[in-house]
Amino acid sequence: MIAFILSRYEKQVYRTLEVIPGILTWSLLLSPIWLGLLFPSAIVYLLTFLCVYWAYSGFKYTIGMVLGYFKYKSELKEDWLAHVKELDYSGLPDPGTLPTSEEGIRHILLIPAYNEPYLILKDSIDSILNQTYPTSQILVVYTVEEKFAERVTADIRKAFDGRESRLAGLSVYVHPSGIPGEAVGAGAANRTWGAKHAVDELQRLGAVIKNYIFSTIDADHILNPQYLSRLTHLYLTSDKRNNRFFSTAVHLFDNNYWQVPTPMRIEAACITLGAMSDWIVSDMAIKDTFSAYSSSLQTLIDADFWDVSLGIDDTVFYWRAFFVRNGDFVGTPHFIPYSADAVEGSSYWNSYRSLYKQLLRWGWGVIVFPLSMKGFMTNKLIPLKYKIMWTLEQFKKKVLLVSIVFLITFGFTILTFVNTDVKQTNFAYSLPFIMSFILTCTLVFLVPGTIVRFKMTTPIPAGWPFWRKVLAFFEGPLIIINLLTFSFFPFIEAQTRMLFGKKMKDLYYTPKVR
Repeated sequence: MIAFILSRYEKQVYRTLEVIPGILTWSLLLSPIWLGLLFPSAIVYLLTFLCVYWAYSGFKYTIGMVLGYFKYKSELKEDWLAHVKELDYSGLPDPGTLPTSEEGIRHILLIPAYNEPYLILKDSIDSILNQTYPTSQILVVYTVEEKFAERVTADIRKAFDGRESRLAGLSVYVHPSGIPGEAVGAGAANRTWGAKHAVDELQRLGAVIKNYIFSTIDADHILNPQYLSRLTHLYLTSDKRNNRFFSTAVHLFDNNYWQVPTPMRIEAACITLGAMSDWIVSDMAIKDTFSAYSSSLQTLIDADFWDVSLGIDDTVFYWRAFFVRNGDFVGTPHFIPYSADAVEGSSYWNSYRSLYKQLLRWGWGVIVFPLSMKGFMTNKLIPLKYKIMWTLEQFKKKVLLVSIVFLITFGFTILTFVNTDVKQTNFAYSLPFIMSFILTCTLVFLVPGTIVRFKMTTPIPAGWPFWRKVLAFFEGPLIIINLLTFSFFPFIEAQTRMLFGKKMKDLYYTPKVR
């Protein structure tokens, strides 16, 4: 029945799926109004639940953050190349997908580029050449957008300065602009162009595909020297390699962390600490790809690369691999970091504009909801438990977490405004006190968050005046401003656009400034 409906009404079904996130989010945001008029007691219970859930989440993620930090420090102390060389190949799991030998392993790094300045390109290239893993086993593939290709390609060659001879190979492909059907502004089309050309070349040369560990990073990413050694060890010691993606849990923004305005710094810290904690406290079966990730090259080929028609790339890659593996596709983390650029504009106010537009692009990741739901309906081989787990996870991330801070902050005020009778009830006196008490208690979680943040970032610039250094330690509470602005409005806008059928195919590329 489902197959028949989809075959006959595919566009209508997909459009219905597109409107669901927006309807759910706006229904929740407006619940103090409509529930306040129809069932005022229900909205009181809902607001109480949201406060308790927020406190529970704060406690859980604080524990995950602290455990993640100790895991991060522990892994940094290890000599991962030595661990790789100590491995007994005959005892490694899943020999059918195992590279033919340790010496036969090749890392293929795919790096999309747009208009990055020379210094950004050079810092990233230097980090690749400074890996503890033998650079003679690293193949670097740059894929450059046509608009700035001449300058960027020249800067890539200049940054290598003849050192590309130390690599297994260096390829630079230019992605033509204006290809029909491709979304503009996101990296999916650019990545796909470079990856397909690189794979075609490897296949032409008769390369053994299972020897290749694929990774994609951005052009501003500076890899920790042990990044590829740790990835290699994790890859070799994992079973079912073709059914996993591998990712660092530690996304740092040390390249320009203390240069950017405070809201950009807070957003960067939230990503670093939140992502690290999430890998500790979440089920690996409901973790998707973000920013920099790795897989077997065979998995990339089987997933047919990225969807060039959509305005996002990282998360969509996960879902393509998820469906081609019939739901048997999970994330496996390590804790060796890379460092990227925090959002920074050409001027102080331009930084705010860039951050909003970047988060709007991230918010457009809501497009994976109809994509995944359609896949759940058509692929009968995916276990039901994964369909349920992922549906609930997407509701949590795309509806609940987007709305919760707004409702906790303004929900009761809106309720008493639309229904003045509520002011005469007992809970009109008790609920604000309960909510205030719970939220005040959660402030304690800012203390370990601040400590871990300062332990993981580069030191405050020595040239800063004393008052500015002191203020940097008290930036934590300002997170509430980000949660009510940059972590709220762009995501609401993206969902609203999809609700009204306005596709985002020309997205904002976040410029890098040095």
